[in-house]
Amino acid sequence: MADQLWKEAIVANIFVKGQKLAQTALGLLRRQVKAPSLFTFKFGIADFRGAEGDVVNIKRPAVLVAREKPWRGDDAIVVDRLANSKIQVALNRHIYSAVALSPEEETLDEIDYVRDVQVPQVNAILDFFENIVVGALRAASFVFGVTFNPASGSAVESDPRKVAIRARKLAQQAHWPLTGRYWLVGANVSEAVASYEKLLDVDTAGLPEALREGVVGRLAGWTIVELDALGEDESYFVHETAVAIANVAPAVPNGVAKGGGVAAGNGLAVTQLWDYDSTYMKDRSIVHAFAGATAVTDPEQAADGSIVRDENDAVVLKFQRAIKVTFGAGGAEKASYTVSITGAPTGGTFTVTVDGQTTDAIPFNASSATIASEINELTGVSGATVTGGAFPGNAKTVTLKERAVVTVTGAFTGGTSPAIAVA
Repeated sequence: MADQLWKEAIVANIFVKGQKLAQTALGLLRRQVKAPSLFTFKFGIADFRGAEGDVVNIKRPAVLVAREKPWRGDDAIVVDRLANSKIQVALNRHIYSAVALSPEEETLDEIDYVRDVQVPQVNAILDFFENIVVGALRAASFVFGVTFNPASGSAVESDPRKVAIRARKLAQQAHWPLTGRYWLVGANVSEAVASYEKLLDVDTAGLPEALREGVVGRLAGWTIVELDALGEDESYFVHETAVAIANVAPAVPNGVAKGGGVAAGNGLAVTQLWDYDSTYMKDRSIVHAFAGATAVTDPEQAADGSIVRDENDAVVLKFQRAIKVTFGAGGAEKASYTVSITGAPTGGTFTVTVDGQTTDAIPFNASSATIASEINELTGVSGATVTGGAFPGNAKTVTLKERAVVTVTGAFTGGTSPAIAVA
């Protein structure tokens, strides 16, 4: 039935107007595209025309915190500065699929253009586009993380509803809107979630057409969607604004026989070209598009709501619109570590490394607040806390919002064989 609909979209003669071919390709793309149709930040030709470096800078609203002055007090007020930051979206990928048809193929092989040429081309574009969007999510430095391990003895990790509730709490802390929340899952995670007996059904009427077949169900306010582009054990809780997508239909060259570009819903745009290569006596069909995707970061806020700035006074931006899920037992990652110093050093420094990123040197007797501040300056870390007695005589507990691998290195002076360890 689907093949018949596609055939009816163009006339039998493949030498039709290029615009019609582009519309057919776009229709196929819209039916199947998942990840790009899920995210709502989309930018097209009007945004990128004349943009320096093919990058669009979207200024975001300033964030401020209200403060309270003591009643009848004469304390000085705190004057905050506007924190200006931007969302940067780059158009930097050129996706294409090119196919040549020989005279023998066109004459003897009963080529159906839509079925045998355009559909495979559009599917190839679709797969590439999906991977660009998912790749932006996969490469992001996540602030938040949860664990979903069906084999765990702890219900907080093994029960998908409790995992979803934990993710909902993190989303609330990051002030996500209540709508547009998704749990994106790979095949193995989807299987584990789908077996949960209390999974709720979802009314898919308001979802993009391509997402409907991938909907697994709903838990704790999350619509669960299986994506083919994700690895089997890959999974993320996301808000629909977590990734910004760029997509432009390239201009049609003057030298082609037929061609057209179409931009339409869901942020999709493609150009279809058809020409003849006289050197090799072959017709050529090309479907291509410009694309890009960027994880959307936001200004980090301190506990009192004020904006965090780095040593250069620039606003610190962190990726807070998605939550990474560790599926299964994971590796050596943990969310809580105990750090201790032995040997009674009287001087020197130490560093903390979180998932390969290392802090600046920290004094051997640094306070919990100083250590937490240094850790939170690392990319992908936000909201880490440090508690415990004074260093170096007491152990300290480092608690992260995401499971990570943490190591420590010391360079101490004085004392007796001083060392630092983490467990």
